[in-house]
Amino acid sequence: MTLSMAFKERITELLLANNMSKYRLEKDSGLTHSALRHIFNGNTKDVSMSSVAKVCKVFKITMAEFMASPLFNLEDIYFE
Repeated sequence: MTLSMAFKERITELLLANNMSKYRLEKDSGLTHSALRHIFNGNTKDVSMSSVAKVCKVFKITMAEFMASPLFNLEDIYFE
């Protein structure tokens, strides 16, 4: 799994756990529609730390909590 795929999967987990739509995430985070579309379509290779921070702020979690998911196990991540 790529890092961007792990990021997409982690956001999906949080959206489901919080019963939130991508549209609400977009509005609450300040991320553009285009940025989220690229993340969810797999068109981005690297996700910026500011994007991670914006997502974390919406879900009221720390970046460490976001990254604590098994999705980010470096043994399972390959870099493009």
